Amino acid sequence: MSNFLLILFCFAAGFLLKSQHKRFGLSPTTPQSINAFVLYVSLPATAFYYVPKIAFSVKAFLPLAMGWVVLTGAVLFFTLLQKVLHFSKDVLGCLVLCCGFGNVSFMGYPLVEAFYGKEGIKTAILCDQGTFLVLSTLGILLANLYAGKKASWRVIGFKLLYFPAFSAFLIALLFNLMQIDFPEALQNTWKRFADTLSPLALFSVGWQISLQKEKKVWKETFWGLFYKLLLIPFLLWLFLPKNLNLPEKVVILQASMAPMITASIIAIEHGLAPDLANFLIRIGIPMSLFTVSFWWWIMT
Repeated sequence: MSNFLLILFCFAAGFLLKSQHKRFGLSPTTPQSINAFVLYVSLPATAFYYVPKIAFSVKAFLPLAMGWVVLTGAVLFFTLLQKVLHFSKDVLGCLVLCCGFGNVSFMGYPLVEAFYGKEGIKTAILCDQGTFLVLSTLGILLANLYAGKKASWRVIGFKLLYFPAFSAFLIALLFNLMQIDFPEALQNTWKRFADTLSPLALFSVGWQISLQKEKKVWKETFWGLFYKLLLIPFLLWLFLPKNLNLPEKVVILQASMAPMITASIIAIEHGLAPDLANFLIRIGIPMSLFTVSFWWWIMT
């Protein structure tokens, strides 16, 4: 319950402070400052804290691969959909980024624990770590490509290396392969910064909500949430064995989570349909409470 209250309060705080920003002496560019902190501090700290702890094994393959499957499906689905609906490249990039990644930690952890208990959290963490791995690599690459910046693969590669979250991921992965972790004091520091990711991201999204503009993106929002909340979990449920074990159930449940807030901020920072990115989060989070419950019921 506390996680959902935090979602509500952060959204409301961002939305209300935007309307009264002059009264409180806040700048209209406040979201850009917050987004910069999320991308350049919170996200790298998350990599430093979690990636060295990933336990790579055959049993962990499915939850770790879930993020790759969901993003690959998003690229294929929305690229095909673009040929039918003829929406712009920035809308395509926004749909792929926002709906190709799920909110597998901030919403995923409490919902998985509510439905499957502490044992389910073990698989939920692997899903989260695998998804973060994809976001830090392919997600950043796609954001640059969809943003329409004419650059060679070499230039994009250098941009990736200079992006703090990706550089942090590579360092953290090296620590994982060497089977070492940061000293406890540093781990505590990384954890504190990582904990700021969701509240600040939610506040930023709430600030950037514009009711006047959102009416234009209902069609795109429908198809984005159709893929994220219904289609991709259905495909996983269809192709996985019928006698699902607990890890497989958790993977399907995690795949059905609402669009990822951090991915939406990356889309916004790259100019990929910001109104749509905000609306997908605002509508997707409350809707997912019902659709996630539906998938749990289907698998019982």
